[in-house]
Amino acid sequence: MVSFCETCGSLLVPTRDKSGKISLFCKVCKAQSKEKFKNSSYQIRSKIKHTEKDKLTVIEEDFDIRPTIRIGCPRCQHFEALYWEGEDRRKEEWETTTFYKCTKCGWVWNE
Repeated sequence: MVSFCETCGSLLVPTRDKSGKISLFCKVCKAQSKEKFKNSSYQIRSKIKHTEKDKLTVIEEDFDIRPTIRIGCPRCQHFEALYWEGEDRRKEEWETTTFYKCTKCGWVWNE
């Protein structure tokens, strides 16, 4: 059962008072419902239980989705590089240039 605050319209959450009775409380305007529930279907939990499916795996290493090609790096002579196409603004005409980045040393060059 979902209840809303009569004053501000926010969601009311169940709280337990000192006598053990449950009442509904608004976290926004601090209003409390007039009715008390002794044995109700409300359950008050402070910890969320997560299943194995809900857990998230974080990958800490760098991950690049650009494709790789076998080409020699001019700096370290390693034969694997990432490549992508972009515009070289140093040229007079805006033309597409292929850029390469060595997977070993990180050197970037174009041809």
